[in-house]
Amino acid sequence: MSDLVVDPSALDTAATDVSNCASRLMALELTSYAGLEGTSSTFGELAGNFKGATADMAVVAATADERIATALANLSGAVAAFSELVVDAKHTTVETDTKSAGEISAATPYPSRDGDQKQHVVPLEILLSVQ
Repeated sequence: MSDLVVDPSALDTAATDVSNCASRLMALELTSYAGLEGTSSTFGELAGNFKGATADMAVVAATADERIATALANLSGAVAAFSELVVDAKHTTVETDTKSAGEISAATPYPSRDGDQKQHVVPLEILLSVQ
């Protein structure tokens, strides 16, 4: 059986790292410049570029932009919730360790036998009953 060892300070570090990821995700937004030498655009900005389209693409583009923004918000929220889960794991670990330490220190020791434990007399009736 393996031991389960959790370092509370390591959980603090992990929770901070995950929380930082959530913050970065929350900061993402749809812009016309996404780091690709200015060649990327939101769907809303592209809607007017469909020359000869028989229908206005603005509604479709706005819906796509909104769905992407919602997905980013949901993702960042999920990651933030996971960081809270890591913090809760730390609290659970610390509480469990504290409770276990208290129970162990408060435990009554087993009674110990006085005298030599290797030589003891077995009553004759017990010896005769063993076949």
